[in-house]
Amino acid sequence: MQRYKVVTITHKTATVSKLKDYLLSDSDTSDFPANRLAELKSKFKFDELMYLNTCNRVTFFFTYNKSIDHKFLKSLFEYINPDFNKELISFHISKALVFEGVDAVKHLFSVAASLDSLVLGEREILGQLKNAYLQSKKNNLCGDDIRLAYQQAIVFAKKIHCETRIGEKPVSVVSLAYRSLSERKFFDFANLLIIGAGQTNNLMANLLTKHETKNVVVYNRTIGKAIDLAARFNNAKAFSLEKLAYHKDDVDVILTCTGANFTVLSKDIFDKLVPKNRKVTIVDLAVPQDVDDDVIALKNVDYIDIASLERKAQENMQFRKSELYKAEAILEEFLKSYNDLFKERRLELAFADIPNEVKNIKHKALHVAFKKDIEKLDVNSRDILDKVMQYMEDKYIALPFKASKKSLLNKKFRP
Repeated sequence: MQRYKVVTITHKTATVSKLKDYLLSDSDTSDFPANRLAELKSKFKFDELMYLNTCNRVTFFFTYNKSIDHKFLKSLFEYINPDFNKELISFHISKALVFEGVDAVKHLFSVAASLDSLVLGEREILGQLKNAYLQSKKNNLCGDDIRLAYQQAIVFAKKIHCETRIGEKPVSVVSLAYRSLSERKFFDFANLLIIGAGQTNNLMANLLTKHETKNVVVYNRTIGKAIDLAARFNNAKAFSLEKLAYHKDDVDVILTCTGANFTVLSKDIFDKLVPKNRKVTIVDLAVPQDVDDDVIALKNVDYIDIASLERKAQENMQFRKSELYKAEAILEEFLKSYNDLFKERRLELAFADIPNEVKNIKHKALHVAFKKDIEKLDVNSRDILDKVMQYMEDKYIALPFKASKKSLLNKKFRP
């Protein structure tokens, strides 16, 4: 397995904004830089190559017969980004994590199971890894070794999510806010008022639109963004934020997250929106808060704030981290199994031609070397000879593989 290599730059060594410096790009501006990768594979004489690019990592997973040293990394980074300052190339190299042999496979498995993710236990990485492999395969960059490693990485990831609780309990504020609303069972009937159309409320919309959420109205400082967010819901309305005080429809839930440095939902505006005794739930994801303290104090207000959600997110993340020891124990055992599987696969490939070779020898013996002698035999004798030859063929095809498997895997062998 020593031929497996990984060179990666991740959230552990570089900021998300700086990761873009290490991306490969093609002149055709496609998401997958097939031409550059093919050139990279040829230039560095990689046997196989898979390229994984996410918002938190840039990873080159490849097979290569030589060890990775500073000279190799210097050439690699100069190829990745020709604009790198030559005097600062050592700085860029210092951002790379390098793994070889079993450590490279271990890293791939950890990535697949999200043990190496910025958000421990997230499942999005599985889809990203699948896409990376399929693109690499489609462009003839990878072969049997990477295929085997990728397939087992997927098996391992599913095993981790089945046998541990590392993916349980939401760890993002948005997911927790959504869960809070789900527990209150609003989605089938609620009149939803959304204040703000930024990234956070768009992320909430990703979850809310899974339901047939009706009666949605969006207010935002920029009307264009309000219209875009409203378009994601069925028959939603959009208005400028300055018209919030004139809202006339019923309100059951208020979801607010703006970048304002003032209180967006004041007591005066709230009193215009909500009748005195009407129960309303407010989800305030803004920093600083969008909702006036006098509104929060009202008895008819069920207030969900970002601070409490962040505390819960931290608790849940600690829970996920407590599951890490189980995952790491499973990983060590899985690597042992993979080592055996890898050796067995190498044997299969090494002996792939043996069946045809044995068949050719048999054919030559029957139809060339001993043809005249066999022709003198009666029909019954020929039938017996054919059966003996077929038996010998079957045994001799299996024998070398079993013997080698015994030697490499230390398994009992009986011819």
